[in-house]
Amino acid sequence: MDTTICRTVPGFTKSQIELCYQQPDATLMALDGLNRAVKECQYQFRGHRWNCSSLETRGQNPYISSILKKGYKEAAFAHAITSAGVAISIARGCSSGTLMNCGCDSKIYKIRKPRAMSKAKWKWGGCSDNLRYGIKFSKMFLDSREKAEDMQSKINLHNNQVGRIAVSNNMQVMCKCHGMSGSCELKTCWKSAPDYRVVGKALKDRFKSAILVDQTNSGKKNIRKFNMINQKNHRKHNKLKQLQGKKNKHKRDLSSDLLYYEKSPNFCERNQSLEILGTTGRICNKTSTSNDNCAELCCGRGYNFIKRRRIERCNCKFIWCCQVECQTCSHEEWISVCK
Repeated sequence: MDTTICRTVPGFTKSQIELCYQQPDATLMALDGLNRAVKECQYQFRGHRWNCSSLETRGQNPYISSILKKGYKEAAFAHAITSAGVAISIARGCSSGTLMNCGCDSKIYKIRKPRAMSKAKWKWGGCSDNLRYGIKFSKMFLDSREKAEDMQSKINLHNNQVGRIAVSNNMQVMCKCHGMSGSCELKTCWKSAPDYRVVGKALKDRFKSAILVDQTNSGKKNIRKFNMINQKNHRKHNKLKQLQGKKNKHKRDLSSDLLYYEKSPNFCERNQSLEILGTTGRICNKTSTSNDNCAELCCGRGYNFIKRRRIERCNCKFIWCCQVECQTCSHEEWISVCK
C-alpha cells in the first residue's frame, strides 16, 4: 500500500508518522475527516470575525495552524470538531469496506423500540458505522500529539474527547423496509454516524457556553482543580447554588463542556504571527442582527459599498436528446465591505 502520504503531509508528529505507516488507508481517511471538519468549522463561523480560514492549510493538516497552539476558545472548538471529524470519517470508512483494519460494527444495541416500529417487526442488521473503531483511531491519531503533562495538553485532550462525545450522542438509527409491495412487514436497522452539520451545530452550542479555566494548582494533573469562570452563566450558576444550598454536593460534570484557558483576541486586526487575517475586506450585512452585521464584523471601522458583478448560468433549455444549453447572465449588486 502506498505510504507516500506519511512523508508528504507537514506537521505530523513521530507517533502519527508511525501510525501512518501501519495504517496508511486509515490515515488518508482521517485527513479527509480533518478537511471536512475544517469546512464545517468555516460554515459554523462564517459570519464571525474568526471564520476558521487559518485552519485551511496547504498541507491539509490544520494542526500546523498557529491558532491550535493557543488556549483560545476558538482553538477549543477546532480541537473538538477535528477530533469528531476523524471519528466520523473512520467510522464510515469501516462500514463502507474501504479500510483494512476494521469492518461493520456488528454489536446488537439495546435501545427502546421506536414508535415508528411499533407494528412492524424489526432486527439489527445491515452494516452499522463502526464508531468504536472511529473513536479509537481518533484517539491514536490526535491524542498522541499531546505528550506533555502541562495545562495546554490536558485541555486539548479534554476538548478532543468533547468532539467524540458529540458524535456518540448524535448517532442515528437508520432502517430499511422489507416485505411484499413495500408493506414493511420487517425492518432491518443499523446505526449511522451523524452528519458533520449536526455535530458542528452541537459543538457550536458548546462554544457559546465554553468555560474559561484558571490553573490554581500549577503542575497538578487533575483538570478538575481548575477554577471555572463562565462569563455568561456565572451569575445563574451562583443563584442556582444558593437555592440548592447544602442539598446538592455534586460537582458539575464538565465532560461535554469546551474548556479554554486564554482569553481570545478580538480578531479585528491582521496578526501574521497568529495567522489572524483581520476583518478588512470582509463582506458584512448592514441589516443583520447576528455576528455578520457591519458594526460587529467591521469592529467600528465602518464599511464601503462596492458594486460587484455576479455571473451565473440562466435560461437553460433541455434539447432532445440529451443535453442542456444555458445562457450566461450577469447581475450587478451592491455589497458592504469592511474598511
